[in-house]
Amino acid sequence: MTTSQEYFDYLHASDGTRLFYRQWHHPQARGAIVLVHGLGEHSGRYQALTEIFLQRGLSVRIYDQRGHGRSDGARGSLQHSDDYLSDLKLVFDDFAGQQACAPWLFGHSMGGLVAARFATGGLSVVQGLILSSPAMGIAMTTLQKILLAVSTRIAPAFAVPSSLPAQRLSHDAMVVRAYSEDRLNHGRVAARVVNFMLAAMQQVQRDAPAFTLPLLLQIAGDDAFVVPAASQSFFAQLPQGDKCIYCYQDAYHEIFNESAHYREQALRDLTAWLALHVPEKMA
Repeated sequence: MTTSQEYFDYLHASDGTRLFYRQWHHPQARGAIVLVHGLGEHSGRYQALTEIFLQRGLSVRIYDQRGHGRSDGARGSLQHSDDYLSDLKLVFDDFAGQQACAPWLFGHSMGGLVAARFATGGLSVVQGLILSSPAMGIAMTTLQKILLAVSTRIAPAFAVPSSLPAQRLSHDAMVVRAYSEDRLNHGRVAARVVNFMLAAMQQVQRDAPAFTLPLLLQIAGDDAFVVPAASQSFFAQLPQGDKCIYCYQDAYHEIFNESAHYREQALRDLTAWLALHVPEKMA
């Protein structure tokens, strides 16, 4: 275990929205990393991953995206389509200045899409990108597409139940129960959020061939939340170089909160990749 102390604070977006974040400053930092959580959850669910990054010598910051956790904003909604990106830029650039280095960027699920859009679009200088079950594609029925079109016209910021199956987060029943009982989680999404995601998916696939920074992509083979094939398509479009993909067949969406067999393998792969990319000593 590390001796880093957890620190809490808020940043204020340009529209006044308070963004809650928590961070750990490593006493002998060899770099830094910013984490972006998924739709409907919050930063407090990432303690185990935080410890992995701290053990490798990285200072860590993770924030609650607007409309999530302890941050302001209507649950599962946006005021402007680029809010998630501008919020990440605020959080990321502030941490980069504090740490005097370009941080790594980690994202899970919708947070993985936000992180990928941010990095491939060059919104700030990042050290590299780590993605966990990113939302590079989502499956929508014909009825859902019709409802999205209608709600986009009449109430784009109004969040409705997402209908995502919590029982398919993990094979570990205790994880599912804890998620369902966590009052900081929510199961809502607005049309403006879905439209942002659909546009970001197209932009990430478009920009993939020009992305040359180190990338680790870890995906679940039996994912009911996102389409794994879309992540594989993104990976295939990246240029040859420092890129790595792992697919955990039969694993559910939250690979780092899965039952022991899947979770331990995903953590081993992440740890081994970090060992190759985070130097023992800063230059």
